[in-house]
Amino acid sequence: MLNILRIFISDAKRLSTNVVAVVVIIGLSVIPSLYAWFNILSNWDPYGSESTGNLSVAVATADKGSDLDGIEFNVGDMIIKNLKENDSINWVFTDTTEEAVEGVKSGDYYACLVIDESFSADLISFIGGDVTHPKIAYYENEKINAIAPKITSKVKTTVQEEVNSAFVSTLASGILEVSTYISEVDAQGNLTGAALTKLQQMDQDLTTSITLLDSYISIIDTTNSLMDATAEVSNQLNTMMDSAQSITNSAQSATNSAQSTVSSTSDMVTASLNQLQGSLDTLNSTLDTYAGSNGNVSDLTTAQADSLKDLVTRIQSNFSDVRDNEAINTYLTNHPEVSAQADTVDADFEQLKTDLDGLKDASSKTAEDLDAILETVKSDITKCKSELETLSNLYTEVIKPQLTNTMTSVQSSLIEVESLVEYSGNSIQGVAAILNSYPDMMALGKDNLEKSKAQIEEMQTQLEKLISDMENLDSNDQYAMLMKLLETDPEVISDFISSPVDVNTEAIYAVENNGSAMAPFYVVLSIWVGAVILIAIVHTKVKHIEGVKKLYTYQEFFGRYLFFFVVGQIQTLITVLGALLYVKIQCEHPLLFYLAMALTSFSYTLLMYALTYAFEAVGEGAAVVLMVIQVAGSGGTFPIEVLPRLYQILYHYMPFAYSIDAARQCVAGIYGNAYVYDLLALCVYIGVALFIGLVVSIPCKRLNRIIDESKERTDLMA
Repeated sequence: MLNILRIFISDAKRLSTNVVAVVVIIGLSVIPSLYAWFNILSNWDPYGSESTGNLSVAVATADKGSDLDGIEFNVGDMIIKNLKENDSINWVFTDTTEEAVEGVKSGDYYACLVIDESFSADLISFIGGDVTHPKIAYYENEKINAIAPKITSKVKTTVQEEVNSAFVSTLASGILEVSTYISEVDAQGNLTGAALTKLQQMDQDLTTSITLLDSYISIIDTTNSLMDATAEVSNQLNTMMDSAQSITNSAQSATNSAQSTVSSTSDMVTASLNQLQGSLDTLNSTLDTYAGSNGNVSDLTTAQADSLKDLVTRIQSNFSDVRDNEAINTYLTNHPEVSAQADTVDADFEQLKTDLDGLKDASSKTAEDLDAILETVKSDITKCKSELETLSNLYTEVIKPQLTNTMTSVQSSLIEVESLVEYSGNSIQGVAAILNSYPDMMALGKDNLEKSKAQIEEMQTQLEKLISDMENLDSNDQYAMLMKLLETDPEVISDFISSPVDVNTEAIYAVENNGSAMAPFYVVLSIWVGAVILIAIVHTKVKHIEGVKKLYTYQEFFGRYLFFFVVGQIQTLITVLGALLYVKIQCEHPLLFYLAMALTSFSYTLLMYALTYAFEAVGEGAAVVLMVIQVAGSGGTFPIEVLPRLYQILYHYMPFAYSIDAARQCVAGIYGNAYVYDLLALCVYIGVALFIGLVVSIPCKRLNRIIDESKERTDLMA
């Protein structure tokens, strides 16, 4: 033990007498801490809005907009407006999509969003049934930086979520506003009543359809009976052909008579219409007579008013006789404009009779009211005359010429009939064959009609059940609950539908910032780096010590290691104090944090000292290799679960893993015995280091001399 102290004291004396050595040791003590501090500060808050706000992301819209029921809108412009209020990213709004994409290629922007030209139209495409998903193109330059694309890629997800949320919220709000109106109408008792009326009307329509189908089936049955007479009809047709010529001659005579009748009828219609106008003049005169010289009808009796109305009724009846004439009525049907004019005249007569009723009980009305009624009646008479005159003109200009043309056409047709009679005789047998084919067609038609009837009857059964349910709807609890829901504020419901779940994030062992979260890794790494630099500069072999004749291996090992231990602890103390007081990382247990790092320094310096003591230059290389492996695979930056399988296997054998975990326990909070477990694990590496330095080093001395001699012969290596 005394020789161990002598070695350490000798090292301290030689160091204190050499200024350069003192400066080097001071540098060795400070440099590792700088490595830790600067890395912690550079990673302090890279994902915060203040940092990500410096990342440039271009945005361009080619959206042409759309319209819905005359309401124009442009969702692309809405997105641009919302992004201008978002400062989490340095948004750059370009005029064209080409400019945005080119900026990403050149490296001016880390990424860009391009809104498609049909974005607005596609957003409402579901209304037409042909759904097209709106598109936002996202371009990112992954060459500029490894981490930046991971940060900016969240932008596209954020924009997509904002658009989806706004769309669902707006759609739900619109639907609920309509639903609110429905609930208000239902509260007045109109909604279910109106629906019930419609359903009952549908039930009546189905009943009518069933009746019609029964009629068609009956007609088919009757037609089948008629088919039995087909043979007899065929025989009689031949007989009929014999009399066809005489019928043709009779038709010619009848046509001549009809032509005369048409002419007489036309004259009669014209005269009747003129007579009706004269009757209206008579009515007007009679009305003037009742009014007297002073135009006052206050003395008009109810009987006189009824007589005036009877006169109008007779005039209207005469008009109806003319209109309902069989020959005239046929042409009215074929000429809607003439038929409409006749309807107008008929309506005018009805209005005239209604207004004449106002003259009854004249003595009970004021003079002003009677004057107004009289004026209305006279106006009605004038209108009736005018409409009759219009009808007469239409008859003269439209129907009468057509009657004449028709009779002329009939005359021409009769000339052709005679030749057709002969041709028809040859066709009688063909007609008989066609009639014989009808029974099969009728049977098929009847079968289809019966199937249709059965389907309609099933529909009617379901409809009657629906009507029954509708009648009981008002007393239904679920219906009442639905109406209560619809009465809720549409804005509240739409917000809930667009975002139905609120995630309540509760941090377990919360860490204030990314720098504090990364501090365990960088502090531990700086301690290892400090130890590597130390073994690279300070020799592990002890030369002659004054007053000491012989040194045993363990004395030499521990005597020189004390110097490594002290410098390592100084490095650790500076690093930990700087992290806590200068960088000001979060640390729930600062004293335990220092204790863990002090033990880390002890185990690391001892391990690397032992490797170098046992294997010299090879041991130094091994220390560097171990550092490289642990930087990548100790879980300091990425979760060990996402690393390759080899690192997951080696993880449990890495001292970094336990040092970092112990530091994290102190930074964010200790769980159970995890902190103690990590410190005990570090003690295992102390044992490994002692085994290497005290046991393995002995047989390696000869090998080390051979390696040193080979290096010296190169004149290149120390």
